[in-house]
Amino acid sequence: MAGTERQPLRERNRQLAREVVLDAAERLLEKGETADFSMRALAAEAGVGFATPFNHFGSKNAIMQALSARLIQRMATQFGDEAPTGDAIDHVLAMGRISVALLLEKPDVHKAVVGSLGVANSEPGPVRQNSRELWLLALGDFAGMTVETKALAQAVLADQLAFNFRGCVSFWIAGELQDEDLDSAFRIGASTLLLGFASPSRRTDLIEQIKRS
Repeated sequence: MAGTERQPLRERNRQLAREVVLDAAERLLEKGETADFSMRALAAEAGVGFATPFNHFGSKNAIMQALSARLIQRMATQFGDEAPTGDAIDHVLAMGRISVALLLEKPDVHKAVVGSLGVANSEPGPVRQNSRELWLLALGDFAGMTVETKALAQAVLADQLAFNFRGCVSFWIAGELQDEDLDSAFRIGASTLLLGFASPSRRTDLIEQIKRS
């Protein structure tokens, strides 16, 4: 009994320690540090022992992946809180708007985080899967898609939306897309993808969306 009572407290403490380290990493990035900040500097910023970041994450790359996962979770939470109306197409465009707005809240931090994930590693991380799940959340029941294309949309569309969003963000990080252009770039790309699956009435809306953007 005592063991089962202590376990939730240990888990809460573990999660708290992880959040403290991640918050400190964001503060270092906000101060202008690059993703190459030292683990010693991170521990000092977090006010924890030098070994704590290693014990909870294992590596710098894992910390950056955890920051990415936390950002994606914030996007999903904000989407849930807003509960946008409409069909899957409306929801995808709403998720893009929400995601871009969160990126722009701390652009230097998020450029450093996402940029660091482009470095080759010996083992693939969870970023692609996390991104895919975000767009599956937006797509929901795939309402607004034709019956003939729905199965194909379920198989490929979430990945393609993730690729489109990541591509836009990569050009933003490189300075080839300005802050004010990031949302429209995503909307054009997403609308173009959705055209191949949308019902006839929604295709007209998407074409108008592309023209406006």
